[in-house]
Amino acid sequence: MKKYKFKIIGIILILTGLGMFCFGASLFAYQGPPLSNFVSKLGEYSFLYWLPTIIIGIVFLIINKAKKPNRDAMIL
Repeated sequence: MKKYKFKIIGIILILTGLGMFCFGASLFAYQGPPLSNFVSKLGEYSFLYWLPTIIIGIVFLIINKAKKPNRDAMIL
């Protein structure tokens, strides 16, 4: 896998995790009429899995930083 793909995947996962947190927190604080079962379960799972999603995104960014280009392959 190319180096830039880890960076793109990491950024997308971090943004998805932040979106999941916002969605889960807004449904947690919701006090309107009852929602459908699907939306309430989606809010539960998004609030449950937002932090692991952000952590996996950070790991991908760290992998991106740790990968060094192979100097032998560059010298031809």
